Parts: sequence; structure tokens; C-alpha cells
Amino acid sequence: MLHTVVVNLKNSSVLHGYYRTDDSIDSVGSVPVNLPRTMTIEPEDGSAAVTIDLQNAKAVFFVRSFAGSPTQQDVRFFDSLSIHPYLWVRLTFKDGEVMEGRVLNGIDLLAQNAFQLFPVDELTNNRCLFVPKQSLRSFQIIGLLEAQIQHCDVA
Repeated sequence: MLHTVVVNLKNSSVLHGYYRTDDSIDSVGSVPVNLPRTMTIEPEDGSAAVTIDLQNAKAVFFVRSFAGSPTQQDVRFFDSLSIHPYLWVRLTFKDGEVMEGRVLNGIDLLAQNAFQLFPVDELTNNRCLFVPKQSLRSFQIIGLLEAQIQHCDVA
């Protein structure tokens, strides 16, 4: 399947083109569930294909057309609300164990290979634990929290 894409790169350049996926995986009108580390983009102007390393991309937009709408304003419902510092989450480990706890609501949750989980029960023996992302089957956000959490100091 051929997808119409606009790739915004971290260096502020923009590439309009087409990204080809295996037809057996995608249905008409769908977008891929995941992207590989590198993508081959066929530029809109018909020039030679370009391979993009996703680490160099700011974002990959799957679009209906390249024209876009210069007057389009994104809908943002929560601009006037404060950002909650913590998330209440439910983790399911690959071995089937389920655990709930609190995590900091920040970029480190996405960028790091592990994150700190603070137990819901503050009277438990566990002050916090580090969870490697590779050990998880699923990660669900249940809610937002204002409560203060002490950081787990590693000495």
C-alpha cells in the first residue's frame, strides 16, 4: 500500500512523499501500527527515493493530501488545564503479573529504557522499583494524580 506522508525532520526540512508498506498488512485507509527504524520515502516530485532514519525525524504525518490547510487550527481541549505531575498506571509484565502504581508524567517515561514506579500502597516495604520497558506486555494509564512522590534514590 502506498501512503501519502509528510516527514518533518529535526533539521527543520520537510519531505513530501510516499511510503510503501506490505499490502497484506494494511487495509485501505489504514496507517501502519509501527514504523521501522528507517523508512524509504518516494518523493512527491518523482526524484530518487530517500531513506530516512527515524531518529532524525521530528514527526511523520500520514496525510490525505500534500495541500494541507494553512488556516487549519488544531483542536486542543486542555490548553487551559494544568498538567498533572503523576500518572496512575497499570502494568502487565510478560510473565502475566499485574501491578499498579504511580509514575512521573514527563518525557523520561518515553525516552528512557526503564522508569520508576511508586507503589500505590505507601505502607508497603517497596519504596519504588525500576521497570525495564522490555519486561512489559502492556502499559495502561488509568488516571492523573497531583500527589507528591519522593524519588527513589540510587546510591
